[in-house]
Amino acid sequence: MRSPLPRPHPLLLILLAIGVLLGQGTALVVYIGTLVLHESSHVAAARSLGLRIGRIELYPFGGQADIPDLELAGPLVEILVALAGPLANLMAVAAAALLLRYGLATPARGDLLLNVNLAMLAVNLLPAYPLDGGRIFHAVRSRAIGWTPAGREALLLGRLIAFLIAIAGIVGQLAGYPGWQAVVLSGVILWAQRGIERQTPLSRWALWLRALGALSRGEVLPLQAFAAASGSELRQVLRRLFGGRAHRVYVYEGGRVVGALDDQALYDAAQEGDLHRTVGEILNREARDRGGHRGSP
Repeated sequence: MRSPLPRPHPLLLILLAIGVLLGQGTALVVYIGTLVLHESSHVAAARSLGLRIGRIELYPFGGQADIPDLELAGPLVEILVALAGPLANLMAVAAAALLLRYGLATPARGDLLLNVNLAMLAVNLLPAYPLDGGRIFHAVRSRAIGWTPAGREALLLGRLIAFLIAIAGIVGQLAGYPGWQAVVLSGVILWAQRGIERQTPLSRWALWLRALGALSRGEVLPLQAFAAASGSELRQVLRRLFGGRAHRVYVYEGGRVVGALDDQALYDAAQEGDLHRTVGEILNREARDRGGHRGSP
């Protein structure tokens, strides 16, 4: 399946227009190439790991690809996808150094390629969600406390870092240095976080629970159920729930139905963070908590 074409953020278009007016043609070509290289590496890594790619938006200091199943795929996959962009920039830095070392590029162009990729690498490794460093922080913390609390921590840390970057930029600008770039970066981080909050699995669950609330008020919604083997992992079931209107999962084992789980039980299990737990294990735990046998359909 072909990935969607990236869409430039309006702020990126404004900065590009300023660059054109200032006659920075060569720098713009290197900058855009670096930006596309970085984001394409994320997309390639995600697709190679079997993840679907949604909307791709390019910001001045990186991009944001909507990968619906990324968090559900587990912390290791999230780390691998996050590292793909910085690794591509690191390889470009090495290539630029070799071109300069052997005189295959003019010093001006070689330095430009080197510096742009170094800047992209350094910025994206900041632990400010949703930059790559922030995603790595989120993945590591999710192993310890679950993806929902880790997401809250990552967003708070990202906002703190964005605030500090903005302060540093303002102080630098007042001191005669080009601190406006840091202020722009701070704004980009905060803007991107708004989009991330709308895309997280927790937000999707909140929308779904709101729909269940509509049911309790007597409204009519087309709800469905589906079946899953007892060995199916929670992350697989959640993908199916997010993609449709199902609200109940029948658990099969040995060719027969051994119980059923509603979306609240799955939501509670997901909150605990172990998305590799099987629905059979969740069903057994539900039965133990009730002090009886497995739930009936």
